[in-house]
Amino acid sequence: MLNWGVMGAGGIAYVFCNGMRFTDSGQILAVASRTQSKMDRFVNDYGIPRQYNDYADLLTDNEIDAIYIATIHPLHAEWAIKCAEAGKHLLVEKPISMNRAEAAAMVDAARENDVFLMEAFMYRCHPQITKMVELIQDGAIGEVQVIRATFGYRSGFNPQSRIYNHEMGGGGILDIGGYTASMARKIAGAAANKPFLDPISVKGNGKIGPTGVDHIAAATLKFENDIIAEIICAVECSYGSSVIIYGTDGTLTIPNPWLPSSPCRGAKTPLPLDTTFPATQLIVQSSESREPTEVTITADRDLFTYEADTVAAHIADRQAPAMSWDDTLGNMQLLDAWLAEVGVVH
Repeated sequence: MLNWGVMGAGGIAYVFCNGMRFTDSGQILAVASRTQSKMDRFVNDYGIPRQYNDYADLLTDNEIDAIYIATIHPLHAEWAIKCAEAGKHLLVEKPISMNRAEAAAMVDAARENDVFLMEAFMYRCHPQITKMVELIQDGAIGEVQVIRATFGYRSGFNPQSRIYNHEMGGGGILDIGGYTASMARKIAGAAANKPFLDPISVKGNGKIGPTGVDHIAAATLKFENDIIAEIICAVECSYGSSVIIYGTDGTLTIPNPWLPSSPCRGAKTPLPLDTTFPATQLIVQSSESREPTEVTITADRDLFTYEADTVAAHIADRQAPAMSWDDTLGNMQLLDAWLAEVGVVH
């Protein structure tokens, strides 16, 4: 069983701790936060036995095996490298870093210090992705031609908020664009019987706000197998979230691509231990049939529980197939190119 330390006590960390209650692969031993009131909430709601006001204290706790980094984006690389040097295994919230260069330094640190490292794209750990790849490779919609992946929400403009503050790594591409980018690369790879593919061309555009971050952004990608992908993200527009894959013989739709089977994501309090986790669906519309086929994927745990279990299952391998080091580096390279196309500089 892994003893986890949590670095940062924001909303996503709260969700992760909620998900940890449904696994026997690990337990939360400590939380570190620079905001006492936030840390108190974690202690009160989850009974976490150790609390640290300084992130560095997690590194000196010899009983902690793995650290989940859920700080603001610009702090990821610094603290991941320090954790690796302290011999701690790592799960780092997405985006893993501010750019590919930082991500490469983090991977180097994990390799040199022989520790596990994974970028926390939790949706990749859900069995929905396994089924999606299976359907593509079984030819359920023929040859994949076009991918469309979206993730958008509306957040009121506040220049000091994490979403819109440039110094805190704000903007849609870094906040949620990585989901759409990683999904497009996963699908293109599945069509080529590979774990992922990196695009050979990236063309993008977007709306930049007064703080210098992107509020709405879109990109068109081309892959070596001639698949075209359109990816869109927004933090000031309720664009919604979906993935549609267009093939020569039909379409495959993922209505809930990013948060399948996750009652924890919207929970404000700890979920009951007898919680039932909702199934999720993939919809196959064959060009030979008027009626779509609904493929149901059942879940026996929360999405964030799947993520924690993925770390535990692959800890000896130092990386996990759900989001390998090369996959992360390729995704960050795509985000770098997308940001450059839109005109955002970090």
